[in-house]
Order: sequence, then C-alpha cells, then structure tokens
Amino acid sequence: MIDKIDMASDDSSANYSVVILPAADKQPIGAEQNLFPKHIMTCEKESKVKKYKDIAYFIEGDAFYLMDETAVQYLEDAESKFKARFKGKDRTNVMPSLSQAGILDGLLSATLTSFIADEDKLLFQETEHWLSHQQKHLQNASSAYEASALVNQKREIHKRILAKAQQNAKDQGYIFDDGKLYSPKEPKIRKAIKAYQKAREAFLKQSELTPQAQIDDLKKRLQALNKVYSNAQYQVGDAVEYYKAHLIKQTANAEKHKEALEKSIEDLSVCGIATPELALAGQDKSKGHEYYALYFDYLKRAKKQEEVLNEKLKALLKSTNNFALPPNQILKEEYKQLKALEKEALKIHLQAITNILNMSSSLFLLWDIEDYRPKPLKYIVKGDFPLREYILGGSNSNQKDGLRYCSLIDIPQPEAKGNKLISAEEKSDYAIIEMLGDYLQELSIEDGWFGDDGVFDSKAFYKTLSDKHIEVESLKENSKVWEQAISEVLFSRDLKARLSPFDDSKQAQALRMTVASTQSGLSNPLDIVVGNESHDSGSTNKMEMLPLEAKTELILAKGEVNIFKMLTGKPLIKIPEAITKQDRDLVIPVKYEHNGVQKLTKFQCGAIQAQFYCKAWGFAGANLILGGKVELNAGGLSIPKLYEVNDDEVSFKGVKFEMGLKAGVEIGGFIFWYPPSGYPEYLIDKDSSAHSLMKGVFKIEKSKMVELPFRFRFVDKKLLIGVRFGPPSVGLAFEGAINPTMIGAWIWQFQRLLRQAHYRRIDIVADDETFKQLSLLSKGILYSQLNIGLFLAKQKDTYDNILDIFEQSSAGLVAYTLINGDEKILSEWMRLMIPEALGPLLFTLVSSPKGFNVLDESGTTLEIESDETLLMQQLALCKVIHWLGNDHVMSVEKIAATRQMQKALERMNPYSKASQSDYVRNNDFLVNRRTILKFMLREYNVDISKDFNRDHDRELYNYMKDNRFKIEFDSLTKALFDAYSKNRDVYVSADLDEGLNFFNNGRH
Repeated sequence: MIDKIDMASDDSSANYSVVILPAADKQPIGAEQNLFPKHIMTCEKESKVKKYKDIAYFIEGDAFYLMDETAVQYLEDAESKFKARFKGKDRTNVMPSLSQAGILDGLLSATLTSFIADEDKLLFQETEHWLSHQQKHLQNASSAYEASALVNQKREIHKRILAKAQQNAKDQGYIFDDGKLYSPKEPKIRKAIKAYQKAREAFLKQSELTPQAQIDDLKKRLQALNKVYSNAQYQVGDAVEYYKAHLIKQTANAEKHKEALEKSIEDLSVCGIATPELALAGQDKSKGHEYYALYFDYLKRAKKQEEVLNEKLKALLKSTNNFALPPNQILKEEYKQLKALEKEALKIHLQAITNILNMSSSLFLLWDIEDYRPKPLKYIVKGDFPLREYILGGSNSNQKDGLRYCSLIDIPQPEAKGNKLISAEEKSDYAIIEMLGDYLQELSIEDGWFGDDGVFDSKAFYKTLSDKHIEVESLKENSKVWEQAISEVLFSRDLKARLSPFDDSKQAQALRMTVASTQSGLSNPLDIVVGNESHDSGSTNKMEMLPLEAKTELILAKGEVNIFKMLTGKPLIKIPEAITKQDRDLVIPVKYEHNGVQKLTKFQCGAIQAQFYCKAWGFAGANLILGGKVELNAGGLSIPKLYEVNDDEVSFKGVKFEMGLKAGVEIGGFIFWYPPSGYPEYLIDKDSSAHSLMKGVFKIEKSKMVELPFRFRFVDKKLLIGVRFGPPSVGLAFEGAINPTMIGAWIWQFQRLLRQAHYRRIDIVADDETFKQLSLLSKGILYSQLNIGLFLAKQKDTYDNILDIFEQSSAGLVAYTLINGDEKILSEWMRLMIPEALGPLLFTLVSSPKGFNVLDESGTTLEIESDETLLMQQLALCKVIHWLGNDHVMSVEKIAATRQMQKALERMNPYSKASQSDYVRNNDFLVNRRTILKFMLREYNVDISKDFNRDHDRELYNYMKDNRFKIEFDSLTKALFDAYSKNRDVYVSADLDEGLNFFNNGRH
C-alpha cells in the first residue's frame, strides 16, 4: 500500500511523498538438496571419461542407451525369463505359451465388436443375448407399450456401446466404411494418392519431359521473352507484359506442383507404396523422374505410330470403297517400329518391378492409379503386446542378426516406480526411460551418423563418443558384430521415410522373434515340395511351369514381412529354380475324345516357371514360420500347422492354407513362358528366352482345368488364359489376361494342339464366343502376317477396324493378300488354321470375281478387272491347297490334314456353321468339293502385257501342270468323296429337308 502525506516545515521546504512498504514475507524454508548429483553440467569443458558397461538400441527407437551394470543386469534377467518360455517346447506349443504369458495376443475379427471396451463387454454380451431371445423376456410384460419400451432400451444400450467401440477404433486410426474396417494407413494412402495424382496431372501434357525439365523450359522461355521485350516496339509492350506475367505464374505453379509431387511420393513410400518415380530411382531420386519421362516418351511415340497405322488402314479403305485389304508389306515397317517402341516402354516397366522385388522392404508398385484398391481388413493384428526387440554392444553369437528379445513385463523395476502403468503400445524409448532411467544415459540419434546413402556410419558415431568422452566397455570386445547388426536396422530419417528399409513395427518384431526362437533361420530354409509326374519309363520329372509379370496386389498391412526372403534370403521362390532346353521341349500327354473313346496326344507346350512370394504379418506370420514347410501337393499349395479362427477364437490345429488371402497371409507371384523350339519368328521376340505370359491371380482349380495344359476364355473384350501348374494331381492353375505380345503365340499354340488332336473336341475353349474370337484373331494374323494381339491391347477401335477389313474384304483382295504375302508365314499359319476359319476362307475364294482397287508396295493404285480377279482367286486356291496337302504334309500329318479339310468343307459358308446332321454334313462336303473343282475350270481373259498378270498366269500354269492341283486336292478329299458318293441321294434328301426347316442352323 502506498500513501501520500503532506508535511510542513519551518523553512517552507517542498512536499515529500512517503512510501510505506508492506511487512516482509517470511524467508522460505529450503528444500532438501542433492549435494552430489549424478550428472552435473558446467560451463567448463569436460575432460573426464564417462564409462559405461554396455550400449543398447531398441528397435523403432530414436536413441541409444548407455547402460551401467544395473541396467545390463535387469535386461539379462528379463531376457532369461523370456527364453525360459521356449525351453523344452516344440513349435506347436510356442505360440500358446507366449499368448498365455500375455506377450503375443493373436488376431481379432475386423468388426466393431473387437473395439468394445473391457468394461462394456459383459453388458454388450448380455444385451445381445437379450435381444436375440427377446420374445422370451417379453412374456411377462404387462402391455405392448412396456414391451416396446424394454426393447428400445436394450437397443439403445447396444447402439451406445457400438458407437463407443467405433470411436475407439477411430481413436486407434482405423476407419469404418459401409460396415467394413480399413487399415489406419488407408486415410493416409488415399490422401497421398489423391495428392500424387493432382500433382502428376500438372505435368502430363509434356510427360515425356521430367517435371524439372518442364520448369527449366518455362524459365528459358521467360528469359527469351525478356530479351524480346527489351527490343520490342511500344505497340506490343502490353501483350508481352501480359504473356510474361502468365509465364511467371505458370512457372511458380509448376514449382509448387513439383514440390507437392515429391512430397506425395515420400508420403506414399511411408505407407508402403512405391510410385513409378520411386521404383525407378535407385539411389538417385532424379533418375526416377528421368526414366519415367522416357517411358512416356516411348508411349507417345508408339501412340503416334499407331495413329499412322490406323490412318493408313482408313486411307486404304476409303480409296477402295471399303473393300481394300492392305498387303502386309505396307504395314510391316510401321508395325516393326511400333513393336520396338512398345518393347522399350515395357523394359522400363519391368525394371520398376525388378527394383521393387529387390528392395529389402515390402512395397506395392502403384504403376497406374487404378492399381490400388482399398482392401477392407478381415482380421487385425493386435499391437499391444509388450515384446521388445533390441541390440546390445556385447557379443551374442547365438542371436540371429544380433537381435535380442525381452518383454516389458519381465524387466525388474525400482520399487518407487513399480506401480507406474506403461502401455504395451508405448514406443520403446518412453518405456525404457520410465523403467530404467536411473541406470542409463540417453544418447539421441544424430543425422551426422549416416552417410549420403542413408546407411549408418560407425566412424561418425565413434567420433561423437570420443568428443563426448564416452567409453563403452562392450564395444571394445566385439564392435564389428555390433556395427553390422546396427547397420541392418538403423537408417537415416530420409531413407527410412522414402524406402522403409527395415520394418520396425511390433508385429514384424514378433515375426523375427519367432524365426530366432525356433531356429528356423537361414540354416533351415522352407522346404518346398513340388509334385512329380510319372512317365512310362518309370522316371519322374518335375513339371516346369511359369514366369509371370503381374500387377499383383500386395496387402499393405502393418508389420508385413516377406516370409520367403526372411527364411531363404531371396524375395521369391522359383519353381522350378531353372529352366533347361529339355524342360522347354518336354512333351506332355493331353486327352481328347473321338466317337466316345478317349484318345491321347502328346503336346510340346514349352515350359512355365512360377516365382512365388509369400507376404505375412503379425500373428499369422509367426504361425506360418512355426509351420516351417510349404508344400505343393494334391491339396494345392499348403502351409501346414497353422491356426484357424472360429468364432473369434484361435485354434492351433494343423490346417492348410490355399492360394489367396486368409488371416494375414498372401501368396502371389509372376509367371513366365519359355516357348518350345520351332515357334514362328514373327510372333515372338527371339532375343528373349522367357516371355511374360500374363497378368493374373493364383487360384486352386477343381474343374477340368487340371486335365489341360491351358484353357482360353474371352471376357469383357479380353482374352484370358489359364495355365496348369504341375501334374493334374496338384490341381493348381493360374488365370489372367494374356499379355498383348503373347496373343499371337498362344493362338499358334491353340491351333497346334487342335491339329495334333486331329481337330477333335478338346475342352480348351470356355464357350462359343471365345472360339469365335480365336477364329477371328487367327484370320487376322493370317491376312496381315502381324501379331494382331498388340492392336487388341492398345485400342479396341484399332483392333475392330482391322477385323472389319478382314470381314468386309472382297474375294479379290483376300486372294491378292495370299498371293503377295510372306509365303513362309502364310503356309505355316494356313497349315494350322482351324476349320471354323478355313471354311469361310474357301467360301470367299470361290465367290463371284469382281474388280477392285488396291495399293501396291510402291503406293500406286492398281485397278484390277474381274477376269484378273478370277486369275488371282484361282492362284490363291492353288496355294492354299498346296500348303495344306503337299507331299511333305501328307507324309507326316495325313490324318490331321484330311480331317481339317473335311471339317472346313462342311463349314464352307460365311458363318462357319456346320449342320447337326451327319447326312447333311456329308452332302455339304460333296457339294463344296465340287464347287471348288468347277471354279478352277473357269476360263479368264487378261492382258498379259501387265507384269502382274503375266506373273500370275505363269505361276498358275505351274500349279495346274501335270494335274498337280487336282492330285493335291484329291489327297485331301478323295477318300471321303469315294465313301460318301455311294449314298449321295440320301444326303441330298436330308439337306433338302433341313433347308425347308424354319429352324435350320443358319447355314443357308
């Protein structure tokens, strides 16, 4: 309080202000002082060496811990208790023991009920039971109103508990959508993908340039504009200024989008997803952008080349009134260039896949945005177990990779801290400091301890210890072992955020603990048993199948580990490990039926090789390791001695996992085809020994597929193929869309197998629509001598345009193509042509000749007259019959060749239709045979002064000389002609009856 008082003086002095102070407080009583603190900081430079017994690093931590003898002893005691739980127990008892000890707690069903709080569980169960039996409880209700009130009350309790459970799930990061539970990563993934897509779109217009190159280009344009502006007349000043402002804004936006792009790539990598830029990067981030830009450059150039092809096709059609069929020479060069560009783009894509497989972490390759689909969880792995993984400086030769294990519940605590609750989900750093803080010193991890590559630099670390005058006794004994162990688990923050080279989640720790505890590490890899196939000789050979390129979907789950890589050191298991020439030329038996009798043919299919990965996480992965063996047997691919979940309870009975996802396990891989010798060179790139066959998924087939080497289905405008893996007893098959470059080769396979079965029915085609599409593709390849499958993949309209040309073409143009095409390709393809395609072709060649226009190799338009067309059609028929029935073919394939012609003559109509009646088919054979012979007797009158007429006439003469055409045609048809001629009248009558039938099969 301050008072102002006026005072008078004798000498008239001035007034003074007097301040009255409050009473002084009592002096505070001092607290008890620690006169000898353990760690005291002074301004004076420290020189005294601080000695520690050992150093510890706890996985997922951000610090090292320098420990005295007490801390070391506490950890040793905890580790001993942990090991005791495994002593004397076989694999089947390890997991129950850990679960009973509260160290591992298994799986929960991915439903809201898994998140009900402990205090609500009993009430929830009682309420659910009451609602399930409400009629029983409502019997004593005095009125309907009371009954309704009781039901509403119970429903409200039920609803309230579930709402609370949903909030608990949300608090843990999970999200519910349409009643399904999604990973805590899901919101991050969706957000990062959306950000990546938005940033990427800003650079798509010039995607053949890297984002940085596009920015640099904008800056160069701005510099050039400034020069123009300085020399510009005043009349254009405003326009230049406006454009300059536009470029400045465009550059700023591009830089902003580039920054967002790089951030989204890093964010996705943290979530376990690799974008193309990351997958292609290696150690240099900029290289990823460069390779991805090169990929787009190849695609854009291929697109232009495809447009050239398309325009050329349209021009040919237009110039000949939609009746022009281009000879293959016109398209060959453009197609060759297109194929080369597609091949280079594919190489880059495959390189990204290879890089992903070679990474130590498990990343999902997001090559296309559509590749990622949110996958609801079926089970969740509880992460609240107190298991902890760590590394000590002391030597421990018995521990795999230097990793050690203990449980937080086993670490002794000082009495003063014994009652402190520590959550099992807490990070190790917090838990260890709370429990052992009095006996250790924290040493935070520094960025300077890592090299430019993100790997731990032990020299930099030791320098820090020296600068701080720290001495660790254990590092004197075995520093090399410690350095190696630390370098495999600890990486810089940048590298960890980008690639996640080491999975430090608690679920992954559990997997590694299981490996170490059961001694099933590298010294005892998984035993892969592959079914064998017996042969007549008594010897057995492994059935060699597959290499596949697949956009397979990995499960982006926390704690995911590649089991095969963990146990064998390799990311994939190859079955078989290697493919030999004998494997490629292996002949396998294929069954077919003839007149109700089962026949057998032997088919050289080539070799298929599978490369499997096995992803698992948490409790599922631990049990998988305990199973210790993956078998390919009559039950499919199985992993024995695993758990199964019934009514949310885990049982440890031996069960088998089939292909696919079940409670935390996913098996997938890649399939490659090694073609047999002798395939057409124009269908497959001979520079490669193995070819990516398909993008697909694995499944167990219980149908006829197990009896067949392959099977086709045409679905949603895509040609699918299923290939069998292993002998029929295994019953394992793969199905997926055939890669575009493989379509021609596998239609060749399809035609070869049918021919070997003498065109008898083999169930390798799913339905009539598939057979129709295979026939169209077969004709397309014949006419163009190109691998038509590439058009099917690139643009459906391109493919349709080409097929339209084939379907709409006049007989003359078809003949022109067969005469002027590559005879080596045409003869081989014609020999394998299925009757459903050959019949309509023969019908076209004997149709009424009409004049047409066509472009020759030089681009000159040739005007062909009707008689000239007749000459071409007769010559084309001679060639076709020669390719099908020459002496060589008849000496080695007489049965197949004669049956091919028989079935083709039965189907010699525009629709490939054959009658259901044997008599009518026999009549069609006789009529169509006679039609061909009569057509060949027609005379023509052409201008021999024209070079092409002179050449065609001379070549036709050579075929007709010495009755060559008739002899070859008779070799294909005479035997059946003689047999059928005896009953000609009966067959004619049957044909007449069918023709009058309103419900005939559409042949007429």
